[in-house]
Amino acid sequence: MNPTVVIWILAAVVAVLVGREVGKRLFDVNAKLMAKKRAAQVLAAKLRDNGLKLLPALLEDFAVGDVQDMVEKIHDVAKLVESGSDAIEKELEQTYENVLGKKLTTPEGMALIKAKIAEIEGAPAAAPATAPAAAPAKS
Repeated sequence: MNPTVVIWILAAVVAVLVGREVGKRLFDVNAKLMAKKRAAQVLAAKLRDNGLKLLPALLEDFAVGDVQDMVEKIHDVAKLVESGSDAIEKELEQTYENVLGKKLTTPEGMALIKAKIAEIEGAPAAAPATAPAAAPAKS
């Protein structure tokens, strides 16, 4: 057999084997990324159910691969924080109310709340902060 033909056959076999390995690695990387995107969607749904709005929107943009919109939303959140807006505080307050409401609907949650109240009531009352006592006057 002609040596040139043998080299071409070997080159084709090596190319197929290398292509197969590269394809497997790329598929594994893609599968891991898709698993992360699915997890982000599940987390976004749970956070939205608990009253959050800003973070679930970011996670959903990640899940669908909309990087530009995700970056814009991050920028908007940063502007909210810098401006001193109480939008984040309101969102967290709503989330707190939702989580508390869910806790109060279950016997275990109710027992936890009662235990926390009993713990607080059982603790010694903290003295209110007062101004430091004035130094005694010298006679």
